[in-house]
Amino acid sequence: MATGRGEFNGTGMKRRRSWRGIVIEGLLLMGLWLHLSGHFDTIHLLLGMMSVLLVMFFNAPLKGMQLHPGDTFAWDQVRYGALFAYVPWLASQIFFSSLQVAYLVLHPKMPVAPHLVHFRVNLPNLTAKVILGNSITLTPGTVTVRIRGNDFLVHALTREAAVSLVNGAMPMRVSRIFNGSVESVVSNVQIVKLDRAS
Repeated sequence: MATGRGEFNGTGMKRRRSWRGIVIEGLLLMGLWLHLSGHFDTIHLLLGMMSVLLVMFFNAPLKGMQLHPGDTFAWDQVRYGALFAYVPWLASQIFFSSLQVAYLVLHPKMPVAPHLVHFRVNLPNLTAKVILGNSITLTPGTVTVRIRGNDFLVHALTREAAVSLVNGAMPMRVSRIFNGSVESVVSNVQIVKLDRAS
């Protein structure tokens, strides 16, 4: 019996995966291997390819399991142009945020005003939420404290960082990577100032 993009196999839904998604996963894993190993000779490249193939082979049953109706393999929905544009954009945000945090730390009065930001996102899948949460944490001055469903809780060093997070381009750019909506990505925003002594 076919339902949506999966087929019922007696124990649950089975996800169909495209070759495109499998190739992307393999390239990302190989890129991680090269980054972590730092060696580009023939032996290390062959070891990396064998490791990637083994990891993908043993994870294939999990990747094929549909956890809920409509659960699809996120990398099948990726827009490559948006993904490749996002990486340098995120690097620039990390750089400029680093300068802002350095200014706060080196300023004689240390004008730090920590805030907690709670907001809801409208993102197309779980992978997009993970990318957004990690991007927030990678950006100096903000840390993702909790993700529960569509609700995010983020700690920011200043009110400006909190406001720029929910009014800025990061959630919209992450949504665009997976063909999601670029309108009303963030809603139900609450910004609470924290006591610096606490």
